[in-house]
Amino acid sequence: MSAAKNSVRGPAAIVVGILLLVLCYSSMFTINERELGVVLEFGKHVRSIEKPGLYFKIPLMQEVRRLPKTQQFWTSGSGDILEALPTKDGKKIEISVWAIWRITNPKQFVKEMRTVQNAEQQVLQRVRAGVRDVVTAYDLSEVVRSTDRKLTNSFGLAEIPMLTSDDSMDDLTNIEHAKIEMGREKIMAEIRKRIEAQLTVAAEGGGAPTIDRGIELIDVGVSNIGFTESVRKAAFARLEAFMDAIAARYENEGEQRKQEIINEVDAEAEKILGEGEEQSKRLRGEVEAEVIESFAKAIRATGDFYNFQRTLQVYENSLGDDTRLILTTDSDLLRMLKELGEAGNKAPATAAPKPAE
Repeated sequence: MSAAKNSVRGPAAIVVGILLLVLCYSSMFTINERELGVVLEFGKHVRSIEKPGLYFKIPLMQEVRRLPKTQQFWTSGSGDILEALPTKDGKKIEISVWAIWRITNPKQFVKEMRTVQNAEQQVLQRVRAGVRDVVTAYDLSEVVRSTDRKLTNSFGLAEIPMLTSDDSMDDLTNIEHAKIEMGREKIMAEIRKRIEAQLTVAAEGGGAPTIDRGIELIDVGVSNIGFTESVRKAAFARLEAFMDAIAARYENEGEQRKQEIINEVDAEAEKILGEGEEQSKRLRGEVEAEVIESFAKAIRATGDFYNFQRTLQVYENSLGDDTRLILTTDSDLLRMLKELGEAGNKAPATAAPKPAE
């Protein structure tokens, strides 16, 4: 019997040891530096843990709920944009907002909010409500501008008459020249104050202490302000027409400047060609004058011989073997023939003495 008992006690001890190890392990938990811990016992708050370290709990009876200790950032997505929000001056705009919040009291947070998702939903609703209530009470110029200083950047709309004559451009003109009394920064401060007040709601019965939800709004802001889709389309259409007008103006100025340059180049080319032609004619005239002058000098120097030679050429070309001439006594040819005959008769007489000698 003792041997049987010993054989049973051994495995039982092992099982008990394993159970003790499991219970000991399940009773320990850690909280890191980025977390807050809340120990609940059957859903009721037992204690809050705000410092990192190793802690213990009662297994199976107590549970640990971990909460973020860091600041939580929420921004409106595509489904959370405030659409068609009317301003005081009747402008329809769309606003994207963001908020930063954190948990300040883990006990109250678990009691009132239960989960981080619920807290974020509460922040979302109150941010949207606060922005809607405040923005609708001010003009568009107050929402988008902080001061009424003169704007340094401009699209040059006054340069395009076709745009400035459009009534839809009055919105931009009003924003640019509006007198700012509150401004965007003060409006955001008012929104922040309103949201903080909404996160702490008075308890029922009036005069009772307010309900602490265990969260704190650190900051809230607007990431984007724009007109509604219909207004954006109209604005883009006007901007496209504005850009087309600027492009057409630049193109016309370019064509005008191009024609001016072409005219200047053509005039310069005509001037150069005219001066070249004038210089060419002047040089050609001077050369021809020099040739004529040289020819005249040659004629004056050898005039008689030239005339005689030309006359002989004429006679040679006009007289042949069968040619008969009837010459008058005053004919130059008869005179020439007489002179030649006289010269021929005189030549032998003067040359005859030489052989005798």
